[in-house]
Amino acid sequence: MMPLAMVEEGAEVTIHCVNCGQGLKRRLCDLGLYNGTKVSVLKNDISGPIIIKIKDSKIVLGRGQTHKIMVEKIEG
Repeated sequence: MMPLAMVEEGAEVTIHCVNCGQGLKRRLCDLGLYNGTKVSVLKNDISGPIIIKIKDSKIVLGRGQTHKIMVEKIEG
């Protein structure tokens, strides 16, 4: 398990848990980011926001937010 911020571009992961306050947790849930969701990392540079893909949507998240989202890599 690792933070979403540490996942390399092109990798697919499953969200394991979100470690944050209720406000951010609600916002992320509204965007479709909750336990068990599969996401693909489209862009993850050394600094700046991270772009992920959930189903047919692209979402841009700040690096601080992605440090609070714990994920597991999908093998295969």
